[in-house]
Amino acid sequence: MTTLAPLQAPADLKEHLSTNPRSQAIDGHGFDLNLAYWNTRIERLPGAPIRGENLSTARGHISRGSLFAMAEAAGEDESNESAYALFWHSLAWGTGTSHRNTTQRIASIENDITGIGNALRRAALLAPTDPEAAFRTLKPRQPLIKGLGPNFSTKYLYFAGAGKLEHPCLIVDKRVLTTLSRFTENPRTPKYGTGYGYGTYSTAIGLMADWARQLTTPERQIGFDEVERWAFKVGK
Repeated sequence: MTTLAPLQAPADLKEHLSTNPRSQAIDGHGFDLNLAYWNTRIERLPGAPIRGENLSTARGHISRGSLFAMAEAAGEDESNESAYALFWHSLAWGTGTSHRNTTQRIASIENDITGIGNALRRAALLAPTDPEAAFRTLKPRQPLIKGLGPNFSTKYLYFAGAGKLEHPCLIVDKRVLTTLSRFTENPRTPKYGTGYGYGTYSTAIGLMADWARQLTTPERQIGFDEVERWAFKVGK
């Protein structure tokens, strides 16, 4: 992560953390999703089907907490089934009801199931210790999966951390970048971005990690992702 002179954590963030326990803001953060939409399209692909917390493949709830439980297997299962399972579930979680680029992403995977599966497993292994290598595994120059820029690939890298408080890979999308730019001075973070490179990612995750450490107390350690959650909420 890029090392910068510390910036004071925003008062808005401190207030948010005081009223949003981690169990609610992070572990329980999820959505009720139309899983049948996905499963009819990926039924012949590794990692299928997508299941909700109720084990339904038709409609169900997927939360951050349920995705964390899939992380360890994603990096260890040499068949790549578990990496694909984490990928599909995180993609459904992040997509919600908006399916722009979904067809393109699935088609891209169908064209290179083995190569992309190997990359997903490698990225899951790297994410807890080497954010740069993990990021570049899924976006060497252009996104490895067509239609899947860092707004979405960083979701996968984040969930590969199994919810650990200091997991270095965080979700960095347009809304997160918008918030960070609001509370910093350019060029620390760009105001907008969808196809950004590792330099932007490094700066963003470094800043959020620094703010989490600033606001950690003996009574409560703030997870890096709790800063990301706040940044997403206010980055409209």
